[in-house]
Amino acid sequence: MASSISNIVETAAPEQNGDDAVWRNALAKCGDRVRDGAAAPKAKDSVEDQVLARSYNVKQAAKLVGVNGETMRKAAQELALDSFVDPRGKLRFPAQTLIPTAADPDLREMIAGYERLRPSDLRSVLDIDQRSLERGIREAGLAPKRMIWRDLRGHWNLPDTYEEYNQLRGEKEREADQGKRARRRGGRARGQRKRGAERRLRNRLIDAFPKWRNDYRDQQKLFIHIGEPNSGKTHDALDALKAARSGWYLAPLRLLAYEIFDRLNGDGVACNLLTGEEHIPVEGARITAATIEMFNAMNSGACVIIDEAQMLADADRGWAWTRALMESSAPEMHIIGPPTARNLIQVLAAAAEIPCELVEHQRLAPIALVERHFTLESLPPSTILVAFTRQGVLDLKMKLERLGRTVSVVYGSLPPEVRRRQADRFAEGETEICVATDAVGMGLNLPADVVCFYEVEKFDGKNDRQLYPSEVHQIGGRAGRYGMSKTGLIGTTHKHDLEVIRELYEHTPPELTFARVAPTADDLSLLPGSLAEQLTQWAELKSIPEALRAVITTADMDERIALAKMLSDENIEKLGLESALQLVNAPTRKSTRSYWLDCAYMILEGHQIPLPPDAPTPINDGGDLEATEFSIACADIYLWLSRRKEFAANCEAHGQAREERREWSLSIDEALLRNLNMARRCRSCGAQLPSRHRYRICDKCFKRRRF
Repeated sequence: MASSISNIVETAAPEQNGDDAVWRNALAKCGDRVRDGAAAPKAKDSVEDQVLARSYNVKQAAKLVGVNGETMRKAAQELALDSFVDPRGKLRFPAQTLIPTAADPDLREMIAGYERLRPSDLRSVLDIDQRSLERGIREAGLAPKRMIWRDLRGHWNLPDTYEEYNQLRGEKEREADQGKRARRRGGRARGQRKRGAERRLRNRLIDAFPKWRNDYRDQQKLFIHIGEPNSGKTHDALDALKAARSGWYLAPLRLLAYEIFDRLNGDGVACNLLTGEEHIPVEGARITAATIEMFNAMNSGACVIIDEAQMLADADRGWAWTRALMESSAPEMHIIGPPTARNLIQVLAAAAEIPCELVEHQRLAPIALVERHFTLESLPPSTILVAFTRQGVLDLKMKLERLGRTVSVVYGSLPPEVRRRQADRFAEGETEICVATDAVGMGLNLPADVVCFYEVEKFDGKNDRQLYPSEVHQIGGRAGRYGMSKTGLIGTTHKHDLEVIRELYEHTPPELTFARVAPTADDLSLLPGSLAEQLTQWAELKSIPEALRAVITTADMDERIALAKMLSDENIEKLGLESALQLVNAPTRKSTRSYWLDCAYMILEGHQIPLPPDAPTPINDGGDLEATEFSIACADIYLWLSRRKEFAANCEAHGQAREERREWSLSIDEALLRNLNMARRCRSCGAQLPSRHRYRICDKCFKRRRF
């Protein structure tokens, strides 16, 4: 090398940014060697340029070693690789030591040991299916999102070195790319054929679209009950159902179906209960209170009540409301909803030529916004305090109990039976405050003097956003107990939030625009491909007749498509399309998909499906509570499958599952009565997490892992 570092530094141009001395310290850590591909520094170069020429940044170092940047960071920390942080805060590796390290196969393999492996790459290299990989990961005691190379090399017939593994992975990727390129060849010509095929498929689906204009329409009458919460809509509709003596009450939630079931039987009107997980027949009953998906339109009876009509527009479940409204053959129908649903219901009724009458209801107790915000200490009795996360609700419960208040809680993942007990205690005055998510806005007869918003933003599954005016009206409308409150009050616990709620409440919510429809097995049989592809095509084609496209759209198929992708074409063929579609309609969420998949494979193999995982007993903290809720969610899947004729033979232990679910629900209710510390804790260090913290580890542990 023509010049040593010291000689170049002495003759270098003065630094313009005043960091010359700091960069000199960094240069002293670099050594004389220039990194591959960099020009040798010249005397006129700045000290910073000399440092950059004699060292690798993280991305460059990772490329040289053949790993990713996160692995290099981890290796620098764990293996004490020569590295330093430059004056700009960037981690760098001296070329003097990194180049020989990268050339040594043993050292390179040590660094690669920290490389995180993707399950999809492992499936490809091992040529196995998802279930086999999950079983292997469980048996090895590994977490799917935290697998690193050193834990797996040499196992499951994997190579002994990461370099060989990477070569295999590359070969698989090239094979896949070649397949993709082959499929792309001639793509333009196929594109035109595809568009033509899509037109033909869409037309076939439109031809198969249900005909809602039936001969019996002139014998029907639809009563549209429109009004705010607490305006007597449901009471009037139930009087009509009692007088009709046969028919259905259709609810969005098991909890509300239970409530009407109890109410009618308590009034001396025999009523059955039918939900996705349970059937309670009552002798002599010709009326059924049901969750709306269970409605049998072929046996509508004399009167049908469809509650919470705003759910027509729900992306996931709205199809059930559309089906009930448009396919019911009952002579008398009552549909109940807020003012935002009026126009949509009337347009749908006109499309099906159903004679209808509008019945407008006024609130039984007026509502006003408070002049001044509340504090947690000043909340009056009979207040619903609204937060928007399960953990936020539990944290507020602890804070209020420490202030000496008695508290009920209501949130979405709480089992319906527990929600009912918690709500009953509040309604009967046993507890002063009910802390609830927006689950309180629908399906609970839970009037209160005050509805107080603890926060005005919510996470909707994709983004944090401000509440919509319709949500403020639906939730805030719970304020005011008829005959007990002169005026229902809406408030907040923060001064600024009160102005936000005032503006949202005074804003008229927009009208609902679209009702939803979902595919039948007959619809899907008209489409090519796997079940997941059929569901995707059905959603994309939007095969709605021209006359209805302004008010009807397709349901969200994402969860069903996710489940369908977990089944092979052979699985679908063995089940049959109708049973497979029924299977992917099960009430799952991301956390319970693995249990659902175990159930699906046992059904395919003709065995009994596994019982739900045991819940911890007793419930001592927030972790135990979450685990018990998970067990109940799995039990709901088991019981839902047991209620389907296609899968009933695989669910002979449904009695045991039902009893365990009942015991777990009781244990949750009992735990909520105690002043337990329900705060979440960091999975890594055990520190208590903030109430609005969205992740499962604390910020300190995240930064330690990240850097």
